[in-house]
Amino acid sequence: MNLFPVNDGVSDHQVLRETLEEIELADRLGFDSVWLAEHHFSKYGILGSPINFAMAVAERTTSITIGTAVLVLPLHDPLRLAEDIAALDVLSGGRVVIGVGRGYQPAEFAGFGIPLEESKVRYKETLDVLRLALTQENFSYHGEVLHYDDITTYPRPFTPGGPPILQGTVSPDSFRERGAIGEPIITSPNFTPLGIMQKNYDLYRAAMKENGFDVTTYDLPYMQQVWCGDGEEGLRDAAQSALNYYRSVGKVIPGSEQAMEKERSYYEAVAQNIKLLTLEQTLTHGGNFGSADQVIETIGMLGDQLGINHYIGWFRIPSLDRKAALRSMEDFAEKVIPHFRGQRTVGAGAKAVAG
Repeated sequence: MNLFPVNDGVSDHQVLRETLEEIELADRLGFDSVWLAEHHFSKYGILGSPINFAMAVAERTTSITIGTAVLVLPLHDPLRLAEDIAALDVLSGGRVVIGVGRGYQPAEFAGFGIPLEESKVRYKETLDVLRLALTQENFSYHGEVLHYDDITTYPRPFTPGGPPILQGTVSPDSFRERGAIGEPIITSPNFTPLGIMQKNYDLYRAAMKENGFDVTTYDLPYMQQVWCGDGEEGLRDAAQSALNYYRSVGKVIPGSEQAMEKERSYYEAVAQNIKLLTLEQTLTHGGNFGSADQVIETIGMLGDQLGINHYIGWFRIPSLDRKAALRSMEDFAEKVIPHFRGQRTVGAGAKAVAG
């Protein structure tokens, strides 16, 4: 996972170049996938166009799958996005997975002149059109906001029907609703208690089963900040970096006066939890930090309790020393990935470990 933050003393150019180098390293080390975040107008994350950056990744790697986590759909023109995704799919030889989401930062919507109140309808309609453009050579669409007649986008995708699309999923209702229609998901729980995540995944699996979908044929991804290594100092440095990141999140989530009415209580609770978070709590609940054996144990526990089979590790935690993050990636590749490689589920030892 790559957020592309800019910390003190680091230039924008350095962030982009170093991240590309880290992805090339991940490809050589045998990681299965890389994930690129989209953000705008702040140093919280400076990559405005993950698809453009992914073109460079495709040309510099040979086997790693390239994912977005996530594209903020209400901020995009769906036809141009479909063209860019298809071109990336062609240039990478089909190594693309598209994670999409509705977005949550008021400054991003304001910067593009899009009312936050329109985010839900724009998300739905942009996703509808994106799917049509990638799967059909001619289509028409008429929604509340978007209207098209007799459209075909080019190039056509390398992958028949276009790359897989995963929807960013947070609330219990979203887990249930997406499970009911068999929609693949992606989630980044950060410090959400494991018990809550277990209930969310249970809702998703139960809804899939009730509606005739075979959950064993789906990827169930789970994203965490990770530090794999030895030594108390390195461990605490990683946790402190994670805590610094969580506190930075509190600066970009909507205030109660900016959030939509139905979401105010959620964002207020998140902000309050961040304020109360301590270093010790971050060590135990804020990610997966420890020796290779401890990291393996945590991943196995997540597999057993949540049923996940695609573990996404966020190694370059904002403000963590780069050399420490690279050593952590190398230790993970040497000691953790082989433990899980080739197994069917994370609980039994998982198939896909992503970085």
